[in-house]
Amino acid sequence: MTTTEHVHVLLVEDDEDLRPILARHLAGKGFRVAEAVSAEDATAQLAAGLTPAMVLLDLNLPGDTGWDFLRSGALAAAGSPPVVVTTAVTVNPRQLREFAVAGYLPKPFAMETLVATVERFLGARP
Repeated sequence: MTTTEHVHVLLVEDDEDLRPILARHLAGKGFRVAEAVSAEDATAQLAAGLTPAMVLLDLNLPGDTGWDFLRSGALAAAGSPPVVVTTAVTVNPRQLREFAVAGYLPKPFAMETLVATVERFLGARP
């Protein structure tokens, strides 16, 4: 896992098959990616000084959920980067607004859609 100060994207995804594919694809497009396997892992990385420019957050995680992570205050301490929720379950738009979520990417999604979403928040070039 990457824990440098200059990470652009924090990918919070527990799926051991999907996470490395997403991270490799984003890295292949020139983005720097930190991977977290759980909300607790993401919180620990942020507490250790990680300051991502954006967060891709799965909601259904082992232990604390993505919602718990959003409630925790860890993101505020890291500069409140925009969060794009990535999930296979339907999410009420009201909940997304309540947590000031910047975007919603329903699974499954095309890699092109993922890249376009990241580019929208970070600019066309990493």
